[in-house]
Amino acid sequence: MNGPSYVVAVLGAGSEVGRELAAVLRERAFPVDVLRLYDDAPDDQVFDDDESGEEIFPLDEVELTGADVVFLCDHPARAAEWAARAATAGALVIDLTQVLAESGQAPLVVPEVNPGAIRTGLEVGMLATPVPSATALAVVLKPIHAAAELKRVVVTALEPASIAGRPGIDELSEQSRQLLSGVTPENRVFPQRIAFNLIPEVGDFLPGGRTRGEWLIESQLRSVLELPDLPITVTSVLTPTFFGQACATHVETEQSLDAAAATALLRQAPGVLLSDEPPGYPTLADVIGSEATHVGRVRDDLTVPYGLALWIAIDGLRKGAAVNAVQIAERALRERA
Repeated sequence: MNGPSYVVAVLGAGSEVGRELAAVLRERAFPVDVLRLYDDAPDDQVFDDDESGEEIFPLDEVELTGADVVFLCDHPARAAEWAARAATAGALVIDLTQVLAESGQAPLVVPEVNPGAIRTGLEVGMLATPVPSATALAVVLKPIHAAAELKRVVVTALEPASIAGRPGIDELSEQSRQLLSGVTPENRVFPQRIAFNLIPEVGDFLPGGRTRGEWLIESQLRSVLELPDLPITVTSVLTPTFFGQACATHVETEQSLDAAAATALLRQAPGVLLSDEPPGYPTLADVIGSEATHVGRVRDDLTVPYGLALWIAIDGLRKGAAVNAVQIAERALRERA
């Protein structure tokens, strides 16, 4: 970006996504004049971020006066309070906690999909990024809808331990060691043992049997695609992986769009990286560190008149959260200038 530089604050900078966001700001050469990093600190003392050498200050020292952009990366219980303070101070708030989106205070944005929502968010000074699986699905399904009109979407979303932050990562690591040592593990973070297991429960159960994680993907995907009545059903599954999200996706369209045509379409789609060389699919190991949304195994679904089956994978911390948030900020600041 050319032009002025900005005072940027990251709240929750010590979380997994907060650290990733700080790294992305540096890598994309975001025009930062002053970077203020805040998170929990032992005994309210300043501590060092070993990866960047920058200081992370305690949350009780949060100073939002003069900030141009504020990223909310953790501590959802206080996100609304901080957002209100930041907006009052004239800062642009970008929420990665889901709090502002769920309350209707901020529109959800995936820049490759619904950049027009940025203007709406600028009116209130608040924007939000969806959950990673919703982001991945939106990037891939947008061009399919434009070409053939989506009729129905069915998804199995495979979620990593990092969906619960550092505690989730630690629990998977510790349980794996315990099981390999012949020790019966205890589960504190997840509802069942996560190591060497699959858990079809992401978030609390809601009336009707869906989980909150499934509801978030469904509702946020409709919002970003601007298709409020699109039939979507999601089954979310916790997997014994540390990072990366994958979605086994089946779509039915109103018009004909076969696998060959869809493959050609996705090869040119913004933000999409198509795996069409053998073996023809991305694994989670392949997508970690990537800013793209990866798709492969594009094939015809012969159970419906016009159907496709796809495998979608994304680095949830990176493109699914940090990169998407920084892209939102870049575009929003250009529009506001």
